[in-house]
Amino acid sequence: MESTQLREPNLSVSIALLLLIFSPSLVQACSCVMVGTGCGPWSLQREGAVFLGKVTAKVAQARPDAAGISDLSSGYAVHFSVDESFYGVSDPRAEAVVYTGSGAGDCGYPFVVGTSYLVYAGVGSDGRLSTGTCHGTQPEIMVGGLLKQLRAIRDAGHGFVLAGTVFVSPKGAGYADQVESQPLEGVPVRVIGSHGGLFSTVTDSHGAYSFDWLPPDTYNVEETLPSGLALAQGAAPQPFVIAAADKQVSNFGCLVNLFVRPDGQISGTVVDVSGKGVPGFLTLEPADPKEAAAARQRGGLPGDDTEDGKFSLPQLPPGRYRLVFIPKIGGHMNLRQRFYWPPSNAANSGAIEIGLGQHIDDVRFEVSLSGSEN
Repeated sequence: MESTQLREPNLSVSIALLLLIFSPSLVQACSCVMVGTGCGPWSLQREGAVFLGKVTAKVAQARPDAAGISDLSSGYAVHFSVDESFYGVSDPRAEAVVYTGSGAGDCGYPFVVGTSYLVYAGVGSDGRLSTGTCHGTQPEIMVGGLLKQLRAIRDAGHGFVLAGTVFVSPKGAGYADQVESQPLEGVPVRVIGSHGGLFSTVTDSHGAYSFDWLPPDTYNVEETLPSGLALAQGAAPQPFVIAAADKQVSNFGCLVNLFVRPDGQISGTVVDVSGKGVPGFLTLEPADPKEAAAARQRGGLPGDDTEDGKFSLPQLPPGRYRLVFIPKIGGHMNLRQRFYWPPSNAANSGAIEIGLGQHIDDVRFEVSLSGSEN
């Protein structure tokens, strides 16, 4: 099945970056080969559908087991109330039904009823629209800049030279967590050319920014984020090039999104009773048991493999946490021992609280290798 997402032949930054941020295991399992950020001519594949719509229902599709009993899921029929059509849906007020997998390794997209999505759907051999995690489908709150570009192309016949979205990435790393993203309004965005050109704007209420015109040059995108926020690790925008010949290409444009995270940090050293650094793996978990269970379901929180006991856990969202340490003994992690900090006692709740962008440094995490602490 062919995807109907935007495909630009000269794109330098891939939507695969976004997929790696949210779910690296699915990228590998689903063999996603996607583009959607960078520069190139914008065009939609002439099949399937591209639309903005809200999920009104999600109906499980039954699949019979070996005994002929229909109790196994073969995915979902997702019903949408279409708000805008960019290709393939003639009536923007119509209902669209798009099929997707169950998500158990079949690249099914985890749609949430009541949430609006920009949907890229292909047409299968059965004539039905279908989509998945490799198509580029995303919640509306993540695609403000892309929607500006699509609307401009649809309504004016040409788009912006550069557009994008600035948003706070969710706590979790799965596709289901994408609905918790938060677009950032009023963020100054600057485009700086290698020859000294400087162009600036600010993001709108959807976190979107755009530039109608930029001369040929090599550019870097910079932003001024609110206090307590920073670009997500590994998501710094790469330089992009606009060549003189690109100005002659119909619908040439660039899309550069900026993924942001809270910039809280906890750092320190794990030591034994003699004060010597202890090698091992250190991570953290929310102090609240329900939040801890939710974090484990999302794939856990950041961790640091340390050989000398020194650790740093960056880009933490606000919350109350406990540090968790598993020592390395004889070159191997001793999973039977697990230490927590701060310990619970009459004077301490057993949690460390971190605010937005707060850095807590020089933590001394003392462990006794003769037994574990709770």
